[in-house]
Amino acid sequence: MEVSPVQLLIFQPTPFCNLNCTYCYLPDRQDKRVMDVDIVRTTVQRLKDEQLVEPEVSIIWHAGEPTVVRRERYAEYFSAIKEVLGDDHEIVHHFQTNGTLIDDKWCHFIKEHNIAVGVSIDGPDYIHDRSRKSWGGRGTLDKTLRGIAALHRHSVEFHTISVIGEPSLDYAKEIYEFLVSLKPCLLAFNVEEQEGIHETSSLTNRSDRVERFFQELYEVAREHAFDPPVREFENACGSIATGGGSEFNTQIFPYRILTVSVDGLFATFSPELLGMTSKAYGSLEIGNIKTDSLRAALRSPKYEQLFSAIYSGVKRCEKTCEYFEVCGGGAPANKLFETGSFDVAETRFCEQSVKIPVRIVLKDLETTLAGRGKAFPGFRPGEKVRRLGPWDF
Repeated sequence: MEVSPVQLLIFQPTPFCNLNCTYCYLPDRQDKRVMDVDIVRTTVQRLKDEQLVEPEVSIIWHAGEPTVVRRERYAEYFSAIKEVLGDDHEIVHHFQTNGTLIDDKWCHFIKEHNIAVGVSIDGPDYIHDRSRKSWGGRGTLDKTLRGIAALHRHSVEFHTISVIGEPSLDYAKEIYEFLVSLKPCLLAFNVEEQEGIHETSSLTNRSDRVERFFQELYEVAREHAFDPPVREFENACGSIATGGGSEFNTQIFPYRILTVSVDGLFATFSPELLGMTSKAYGSLEIGNIKTDSLRAALRSPKYEQLFSAIYSGVKRCEKTCEYFEVCGGGAPANKLFETGSFDVAETRFCEQSVKIPVRIVLKDLETTLAGRGKAFPGFRPGEKVRRLGPWDF
């Protein structure tokens, strides 16, 4: 298979997180190690030398709370990347943060380096504080709101990502209106997933309620003319307008996403595979950036094992699922963590995060075309499509 350049590079600057969210999939959130600058430098050097880097490089600092790492260390990371790639590449850095440590100094740094910011916030306190707790068991909404206030003081644009669990399902309107009041540029909603160390989801056997939640969310967002946009409905509109099947699915092709751990291990396909093991496949990394060529890793038995199973699962989706053209074969991590195998088709995650929003948008579009509804406010013909994923900003 011809390997295209990396579209999304994810670095784990630290596994540590200052929060203990009930639904988090990461196993080592009290590990305070910090990534060496040499790992960052070696990664981008390999990408450059092996011709796997695009003119525009999108880098996400993730898989731990990025703001627990000192700003001075990020300055070293950014300098190393710039030294390797020079002025021939446009580099865009992204932080997905819980916001609790954001202050004026962080805002100055964010603006200086033009860092795109996403804030994880689930809704009002009676939703957010049930799951997003400190290690001492306290709610964290007040601290997150202080961080958002700092972003506003410094005119730093941000989007929000909210996890939808069973406690959220009866409060779509309240959650939407609360989030909109914070003035983000985009709203994104992740359904609670069975993933990593989070071995069960509160949304198991609740897809009907999830659909009602998204229907109510769609209706209230429509009343606001989708301002700000909602990622799930943006994705659905783009998928309906263009189709494209697997071509848009960055999780099923090698190195469209490259994820590098704090100690240099690297994985591809779904970012959530990094640091995980499974009964069927063992360790899910395919190499260590300190010692292994990226292209050589694609010839390893481990990679062949993973890719063969993932590809077979995608073909199952193509043969059996009427949504394949708007999904492209699903998310390997969700297939594995829900079923124990990559070689499967539909997952609960697929039903709740892809099929449901598409059905809702299609229903509205059909009603509009039949002349029974208001003008459809979704995707406009000729508009550039950009699919937005859980780590994409």
